[in-house]
Amino acid sequence: MFKLEIEDYKKITNIVKSNNELSVFSVISGIIPGEIFVNNTDNPTATLIQTSECNLIAGKADDEAFNSEVSSKLDFWDPLTPDSEEWIDKIPYIHKNKFIRKYKRRHYTLSANQFIQNKSSLMNEFTLERVDLKALKEKSLENADRLLVWISNWGKEENYNKYGAGHFIHNNKTIVSWSLSDCSHGSKIAIGVHTEERYRNKGFGKIVVSENIKSCFDKGYETVEWLCVDSNKGSIAIAEKLGFKQQNDYLAFSSYPPIENVTDLTETQWHEWAEYLENSCKNEDRLIWECLFSYIKSNDVVKTIDVLGLMQQKQIAVDYSRIESFVNMLKLSRMCSNFSEKPWVDFLNKFLKK
Repeated sequence: MFKLEIEDYKKITNIVKSNNELSVFSVISGIIPGEIFVNNTDNPTATLIQTSECNLIAGKADDEAFNSEVSSKLDFWDPLTPDSEEWIDKIPYIHKNKFIRKYKRRHYTLSANQFIQNKSSLMNEFTLERVDLKALKEKSLENADRLLVWISNWGKEENYNKYGAGHFIHNNKTIVSWSLSDCSHGSKIAIGVHTEERYRNKGFGKIVVSENIKSCFDKGYETVEWLCVDSNKGSIAIAEKLGFKQQNDYLAFSSYPPIENVTDLTETQWHEWAEYLENSCKNEDRLIWECLFSYIKSNDVVKTIDVLGLMQQKQIAVDYSRIESFVNMLKLSRMCSNFSEKPWVDFLNKFLKK
């Protein structure tokens, strides 16, 4: 496996067959930073492309020497996206986590003539602003640092200023919702959104995304792209209300349940993930925490207690006060109703010495 120099990135352009991950082409064109590894620097036929948005593996999947080195470039928890079907069965064997699991993502696009602009307005105490990096750094707003971290994925500030776009909503104390561009390439730009949990379901996401889309078209982009997990109902709703059209589904692999909000999965879906992770834990201890959290989110007290017992046997330290706080946090999202019942309360009290 060899690392390509930036001036050679275009050598792998023809290897990538899918158009799902715009960040890959943004790295190749030098707009955002990333790293590209290949099996041959002169005539590459297999490549691992690492961006701030994904790890994409592409090309021919039959180079065993290259495949054997892929795991050295990935952390155990890193996601991995196959560029073509021939990589799907290979990924569990070339990744550090042999139990990494596939899931579905959605790829949406929007052109100017498809755009359905938001018509609703903000409540009086909230303000919508364009992201100005200098001004943002000078403001003492909660969450400003999170926007700056997201923007740092562009590498240089001048790259963001030239190619990027962003807006946020605040109440003079806290940035409650923001939409920022992830990357761009040619006439396309990809954007995302985040709304603080306590401010969700109030229309902020739709308002801030709509404004950011206008900025993208004003900058001359012809297409705005939107990627999300197939289970993210909120993200899907925002995209479709603003006119985005789904182009396709595609697969990616994750070491843990790939959700963006805890309520994206039903109790049954959380339980199915927990069972998968529990089976995987028999050979991989690092997955036991994700197994525990999934059983808690599935509202299964009995299995949660079982996994905690297994962790005791394995001498894995558990802070039960933090478990209690985690459960209480989930209750705010109307989850974990069974964790208010006597079996869990009695079990927890033994360790909290109440």
